[in-house]
Amino acid sequence: MFLFLLAFTLGPAISVVVALKFYIFIRRTRAPRLPVDQQHEAVVVLSVRGCDPTLPSTVKGLLNQEFRDYSVVVVVDNAEDSAWSVLEQLKIEFDVRNRLTIRLMDPPRSTCSLKCNSIIGAVESLSDTVKWVALVDADVEVYPHWLADLLGPLADKSVCVSTGQQWFEPNERSSKGALVRSIWNAGAMVPSVLLKHPWAGSLAVRYEDLIVSTLVNDWKTAIVDDGPMIKFANQIGGKIFVTPALLMVNREDCSVRFAVSWISRMLTWSRIYESTFWITMVHSMCSGMLVAVWCLLFLIALLSMNWGLLVVLVVSGFCAAALMTTGYCIVRSAVDVSLRRRDLPGLQIENKLGIRDLLSVGFMMGPVQLIYLTACVKAQRAKSVTWRGIDYRIEDGQVEMEEYVRFEAPATANVDRSI
Repeated sequence: MFLFLLAFTLGPAISVVVALKFYIFIRRTRAPRLPVDQQHEAVVVLSVRGCDPTLPSTVKGLLNQEFRDYSVVVVVDNAEDSAWSVLEQLKIEFDVRNRLTIRLMDPPRSTCSLKCNSIIGAVESLSDTVKWVALVDADVEVYPHWLADLLGPLADKSVCVSTGQQWFEPNERSSKGALVRSIWNAGAMVPSVLLKHPWAGSLAVRYEDLIVSTLVNDWKTAIVDDGPMIKFANQIGGKIFVTPALLMVNREDCSVRFAVSWISRMLTWSRIYESTFWITMVHSMCSGMLVAVWCLLFLIALLSMNWGLLVVLVVSGFCAAALMTTGYCIVRSAVDVSLRRRDLPGLQIENKLGIRDLLSVGFMMGPVQLIYLTACVKAQRAKSVTWRGIDYRIEDGQVEMEEYVRFEAPATANVDRSI
């Protein structure tokens, strides 16, 4: 029993130490903003299928970048997509410098995802005068210096990929789904940053590196656009730089069901493209099984009215939850530092956590560990993935789209929810 309780609290204690290391990394690491004299022609590519809640603000932000020479290419899934009319209206109202190009996706390939297919079409249409290529997701709300900050690290010739990471901040405090996603992502973001895993939500490369590499061909058989980036970096012989300034905040709501599906999908991408997935699998098994055993012991102690054991379990559970909540708050504070460094409203001021919020986070820590384990097992066994209404078969790293269908907006399309 002593060894179990030690293991049960040791894991959360280690997570606090790792969170502190992450916080120190964010505070100490500086990334230069690309100087104006190097702000040569850049192209930002945005792939759209369905109208994300933040799409209008994302596009408006892209059209108002403090960058000397750039354009934005938005690739829409099909002409009937709900995003098409939204984008046309945005171009009429806000594209005063004629930076925005809206184009339809090329006929879909069966060997890659629709997102990769969209990016391939956009990249293959670029002229040789392009210097930088940036990728952004529709759920990323950019700020005026986003592009200059993203491209800044590429001024160093040893860096071939510049990227950021995403934080999920539940605006609806009562939303269990948004909280589940935020807690799990807080834990996943730390190793992603420290291990320099690329994130396509904010990612940039040099165009000259892109065309001499096999990246475009790799996208033709990829399920996610950031998946082949580690191979790309190895091929070019460059480094992946995770820019601390680009910890981007997503404030969308979602259901618990959506959050579980989203976590499973992220872990499936990790299984396919990251050599460290076995560590993730072991970690999920250890943390999930410890929570499951604690729940079983708690039930046994309650039914047998073993009050001594019950008190010990309650105290250990409280300590573990408190430590994990502390780790969550430390990571959140690092995001706050990143935001304030860009002169953006910090999380601690804009959305300060109260006692009730902290209790909610602590209470959800156990269930999230069980969801994590379930999602990891599901990812390990996954032979297919459904992503925005499209079924993809995945086997031995190969992707096959089963059938193309137009995107059907969910019933909650007018709600501030992730799609």
